[in-house]
Amino acid sequence: MRTGVAVLLSASVFLALGFGCEKGGGNRTTKGSSAEPMMQKEVAHPKETAMPAPKPDGTVSLKLVPENPDVLTGLRAELAGTPPGARMLTENLRWFVNGVETEGGKDRLQGNDLRREDIVHALATVAVNGEEVSLESPPATVRNAHPETVFADLSPLAPKTGEVVRVACRGRDADGDTVTFRVRWFVNDEEIPGEISETLSLKTVSKGSWVHAEVQSFDGIAAGSKMFTPKILVVNAPPVVDRVTFTQGEGSVFSAHVMVTDPDGDPVTIRQKTLPEGVVLSGTVLAGDVSSIPPGTKAPVVLRISDGDGGDIEYSFRLTSSQK
Repeated sequence: MRTGVAVLLSASVFLALGFGCEKGGGNRTTKGSSAEPMMQKEVAHPKETAMPAPKPDGTVSLKLVPENPDVLTGLRAELAGTPPGARMLTENLRWFVNGVETEGGKDRLQGNDLRREDIVHALATVAVNGEEVSLESPPATVRNAHPETVFADLSPLAPKTGEVVRVACRGRDADGDTVTFRVRWFVNDEEIPGEISETLSLKTVSKGSWVHAEVQSFDGIAAGSKMFTPKILVVNAPPVVDRVTFTQGEGSVFSAHVMVTDPDGDPVTIRQKTLPEGVVLSGTVLAGDVSSIPPGTKAPVVLRISDGDGGDIEYSFRLTSSQK
């Protein structure tokens, strides 16, 4: 029986030597192959170095965790189905990446030098009831590392109805993939259907509403972590003067209609601050006679316009007399 075990081990070592090749472009530190000396020792001293194969009933086995590793998690070697008194001789643990032996820790292989799609397995010596058993783990394939969202914020921080809010975000990806973002927008905690871009128009969002966004990173393969932006309040928007239309009457008589809108729909009042002599304001209409204005000079008109909710502006223009 012992001779048969030695033959099996020789065959397994031969297969390990002929398996795969290292991917180019890495900085992975590899060990010199020790498989050939082991074969020579085994042939020369089969009774001293040949190790029994794992028991077919699966009493003890070697596994790698997690089952789906990535470059962030790395891998750890563990014993499964460990009988009492069994222990892994961690100083003899050997790691292989794409068939090439690689430097690793006592029970862990860090993910720093791994790349997506690398295939990893380990060889370990386990002491069981005074005997040493050589175990090989099943292979584990390094999977895609999910991207991370690390920052998300909105600007401006005090938007007004009619303005555009933009999300600013940053992410990272352990595999070096380009990170993009998927955005969901919320107004008063209700999602706005169909709004998925990095900007949101507040044209139909009223003052007093709270706006925030959910940002999720994406590396072109899989979606990553999510992050909510802080909530921002839509504040009152001041009135806006659209235009002033003039109507010329007889002689030097004129009228001017000040056309004003409020983005929030608030009622607007117009009051005079500075008016030339002979000009009066009634509601949104200026009327008067500019004959008192010296020819060739410009008389200032300054109006105070308010929406009654803190939105106050001053609007000014000049009247010129064409009288000669």
